Amino acid sequence: MAHVATITIDHTKVPGDLTDYVGLIVPDGSAGYSALYALCLEGGGDIRLFKSDDTTELAREIVTFSVTDETGEIHYKYSGTLSSSVDTDIHVYADGSSSDYAVTATYGRNAVWPDYEFVFHNNDLTTSSVGDSTGGTDGTKSAANQPLESTGKLGKAQDFGTTSNTYQVNRATVFDTADDHSFQMWIKPVSGSATMQPVSVRATTTTNTVRDLFGIQTVNPSQVRYFTFATGTTSAYLFFQSTDTFTAGSWNYLYVERSGSNIKTAINSNTPETGTISSPRTYTTSNARQGAGQNLTGGGPGETYGGNIDEMRLRISLLSNNWITTEYNNQNSPSTFYSVAAVAGSSAAQAARRGAVMMM
Repeated sequence: MAHVATITIDHTKVPGDLTDYVGLIVPDGSAGYSALYALCLEGGGDIRLFKSDDTTELAREIVTFSVTDETGEIHYKYSGTLSSSVDTDIHVYADGSSSDYAVTATYGRNAVWPDYEFVFHNNDLTTSSVGDSTGGTDGTKSAANQPLESTGKLGKAQDFGTTSNTYQVNRATVFDTADDHSFQMWIKPVSGSATMQPVSVRATTTTNTVRDLFGIQTVNPSQVRYFTFATGTTSAYLFFQSTDTFTAGSWNYLYVERSGSNIKTAINSNTPETGTISSPRTYTTSNARQGAGQNLTGGGPGETYGGNIDEMRLRISLLSNNWITTEYNNQNSPSTFYSVAAVAGSSAAQAARRGAVMMM
């Protein structure tokens, strides 16, 4: 294969060294990608990513890649240390012929997300399910009201309409709620909407004992609230609420974590806020719902969400403030997080050899 482009990450966008950072590349039609577009297969299955030593390959997921439209969404796991003191180069390889990796391969899709319980890019808009990039169980859309397609923060997104709609995505999982956990997502709340739930986790018990274990709400819709229910009731709950606010009608990055009684939230590039919440978490088998809370007495969804959701992730571990800031910088403005340059003299020769298998 041939080295066609170099991605250079600006170390000033990385406030502290990170281990095994999961990053994003968005081919945007700029000149630096010219050699890649000239050579690469439609769909991008032949794209490979390496560290600057040209030996250490990086696991990557090609969510979308269009040679015709010169667009794409690529996620990768930067194994080892992503530096905050010197720029980091990632070398992009392609040959115009190689097949994509199997999702279970060493450098395939699943290997990007080993520390995550689920990852929904929310690009699956014409099917009855939403793909989970961890290799876990895909989400199941509501049969009556499937989420609509919308332009996302990255690629496409799920549009859950207004608060009167009942659009939701269920994701059955075995998730021990006593574990440390963190959610990351991009949300675009509807301006003027009341309290809404973009995500919730509930026990898979029956009748009146079906209730949310916890949920994340947007409140009126400018703040984030992490809430959880007390034992033995379907109404009393405790919550931690941010003082930082969302911008309604715009895309906002949201990070929420819980470790024991400790809560941390972050909105966009604001300094993370911390607090505590004291309540039991007793169920281990649970069901996560995107786009609505669970009805407290069983049955269908309860409090719904009005707006759009993109890049919904659940990680069974906590992320540092440096990671949160880096992730926001990367996803909010990929073109300033890194620069891209085509390898000198490569484009014409590679285009001429398109379809031929080239050896490194």
